Amino acid sequence: MQPKSQQTLQPRVLYITSRGHSGSTLLSLLVSGHSQVVSAGELKMLSNPDPQRRLCSCHRQVPSECPFWGAVEQHVQSLVGCSLDQLLLVDGGDDATFMSHNEALFTAIAEVSNSALIVDSSKSLPRLSRLLSVEAQGAAFTLHPVHLHRGPFGSMNSARKRGDALRQAAYNYVRLFFLTRERLRGVRALRVYYERLAADPRSEMARVMAWLNLPLEEGQFQWRDGIRRDIHGNDMRFGSSDQIRLDQSWRQQLTLSQKLGVLVWTLPLRLRSPWLFRRLRLWIKPGVHPFP
Repeated sequence: MQPKSQQTLQPRVLYITSRGHSGSTLLSLLVSGHSQVVSAGELKMLSNPDPQRRLCSCHRQVPSECPFWGAVEQHVQSLVGCSLDQLLLVDGGDDATFMSHNEALFTAIAEVSNSALIVDSSKSLPRLSRLLSVEAQGAAFTLHPVHLHRGPFGSMNSARKRGDALRQAAYNYVRLFFLTRERLRGVRALRVYYERLAADPRSEMARVMAWLNLPLEEGQFQWRDGIRRDIHGNDMRFGSSDQIRLDQSWRQQLTLSQKLGVLVWTLPLRLRSPWLFRRLRLWIKPGVHPFP
């Protein structure tokens, strides 16, 4: 348990919002290698009905069977009378319930882990939007949003591997970027690029930790040595290597015509022009033919 002087502090939450397969697990592992940080993983998955999508990194068990998450659940139940899988974490319900449930969850994680900062890598923009809304209403936690962005070719290649149509994936990719940028307008937030993080993790992590007002620690680069508490996430959390390599497999795996398609469909994003996206979105969107 924390000293009483620390228990009165509001939990600080680094929230990562991004597309899938954009490096959120890598970023959360690097940040949570810090002695004052705990990565909770994709907290939105705590209410997922599929047990296999709620496994923790520390014991590979569902939260109710994990010693750490079991202790968190006991704290949450004492505060709001709910188990973890009953919490309101994304949609539905009223703002007062959403606020109290997330306050209880963050407080419980902070107390059980004895950590000053919690990493929530849920990625969901609707969850972030709602957290920002209740924070503005006086919620007892402080958010530090990070917009993690991966370049179009790597992101589209990952989508292709999952079986997504490239054109549809490109439309969703550009749309989400501008939605995220609009939602974070006027909010103190940090943008992190996957390619920079993977190519030069030390420099990029120095920038991230300075933004969080925490010192960079050498242990953050031996992130396989510590215990991680993440719920769900990329399977790299279960690996054994701490080597970080920039994934540029798209160079060989995308055909020339696919590269040209991605280049054209993501032009509004690369120009940072929402106006151009509004003009071209019906053409970019699959099923709409630009010429009769």
